[in-house]
Amino acid sequence: MKSPLPEQSQANLIQELIGLRDLVEASAQERDEASEISPEVIHALEDSGLFGLMAPAELGGLEAHPLTVIDALRTLSYFDGSTGWYCQAATTGVAVAGAFLGDRAIEEIFCSEKRPTCAGQAAPSGKAERVGDGYRISGTFSFGSGLPNAAWVVGGYILHENGVPVKRENGQPVMLIALAPRERVEVLGNWNVLGLRGTGSYDFRVTEQVVHADFVFDAGNPVQKRGGPLYAMGFSAIPALCHSAFGLGCGARLLDEWAGYAHAKVRPQGGTLAQTDTFQRDFAHAHARMRAAEAYVRTTFGALYGAAEQGGLSDDMRVDGRLCASNVIASAAKIGQVAFASSATTGLRDGGRLQRCYRDLQAANAHFLTGEQSFIDAGRYLARIPGATPGL
Repeated sequence: MKSPLPEQSQANLIQELIGLRDLVEASAQERDEASEISPEVIHALEDSGLFGLMAPAELGGLEAHPLTVIDALRTLSYFDGSTGWYCQAATTGVAVAGAFLGDRAIEEIFCSEKRPTCAGQAAPSGKAERVGDGYRISGTFSFGSGLPNAAWVVGGYILHENGVPVKRENGQPVMLIALAPRERVEVLGNWNVLGLRGTGSYDFRVTEQVVHADFVFDAGNPVQKRGGPLYAMGFSAIPALCHSAFGLGCGARLLDEWAGYAHAKVRPQGGTLAQTDTFQRDFAHAHARMRAAEAYVRTTFGALYGAAEQGGLSDDMRVDGRLCASNVIASAAKIGQVAFASSATTGLRDGGRLQRCYRDLQAANAHFLTGEQSFIDAGRYLARIPGATPGL
C-alpha cells in the first residue's frame, strides 16, 4: 500500500486552485442562471487533481489530511459557493467509493476508461434486496449534487427481505450505500432553487437493476478496505468535513463582501455605513462567530484524524464531527441574514456577490446532514437522553 502523497504535493494543489480564481469568479454569475458548473471550470478542476483530493493514495489519490481538505474546499467556496459545494460533493463520493467498496467496484470505477467521478444522494430514499452475489436496487432521489459530470451515482437504500425492511438490534433499519453506473440512472431535472443554483443538483431515478455486492456497503457498519486514518474517522465524517469547508469559505466571502459594501455605501446623512457604530458592532460579532466556528472545525477534525491514527475514536469526538459542521453552516447563514438586511435595496438586485453568498448559505443550511435534526441529535446525546447515539 502506498503512503499518502507528500505535503508538498498537497500544497501544490492549493496553489493550483488559487490560480483558478479569475476563471471561477468570471463563470459564477453566468452559471447561476445555467444551473450547472461550466465545462471550462470542470476541466480546470480535473487538471488540478482536485477530484482526487480524498481518494486513497493506493488508487492514485492525494488522501489528504483533513486540514488540507478544508483549505482546498474553503478556497473554492470563497471564490463561488456553487463551485465549492459541487466540489465537496464530488470529492466526498470518490473518497467513499475508494475506501469502502469492494475490489470489483474499484476495478471498474478507478481502473477503467471512465473517469472516477461519483455523485448523488446518500439519504435512504431507495430500496435494496439481496439477490445472489448482489443487490437489486431502485429508488427516486432528490438533490444529486455533481450529477451532471458523474460517471457513477451514489444512492442510499433501505435493505428489505421478503418485502419488509431489515432491522438492526436497536430497531433501526439497515441502510446501504450503493453505486450505479450513470447510464442506468434517469436524471429528472427540476433544479429551480433559491441558492446553490450552479451545482446542477438534479433529482434522479435509479432504475431497477442488480449491482454486485462490491458496489455496496453498510452505511451503519462500513468496513474500510483501503487507505488510512482519513477514512477511519468514519463514513459520515467525510461529508461533514467537506460541508464544514464549504461553510468556512462561503462565510469568509460573505464577510468580505459585506465590508466592501459598507465602505462604498454613502449614507444620506453623510459618511459611509462602515463608519456607523451599529455596523462595526455587528461586523465584530460576525467575525468572532466565524473565527470560533473555524477553530471548532479545525480542532475537531485534527483530533478525529489523530485519534483515527491511534485507533481510538470516542463517542464525544464523533458528535463533535457533525456538530462542528452544523455550527459553521448555521453561523454563516445567520450572519448572512444580518449582512443581507444591512445591504438594504442593494442586496435585492439579482447577481450581486453578497446576495449570492446569502442565498447559497441559506440553501446549505437546509441540508439534512447539517440542518436542524443534526442539532437535535447532538443535543440528545450531549444531554444524555436515554437511547441517544453519537450519530457520526
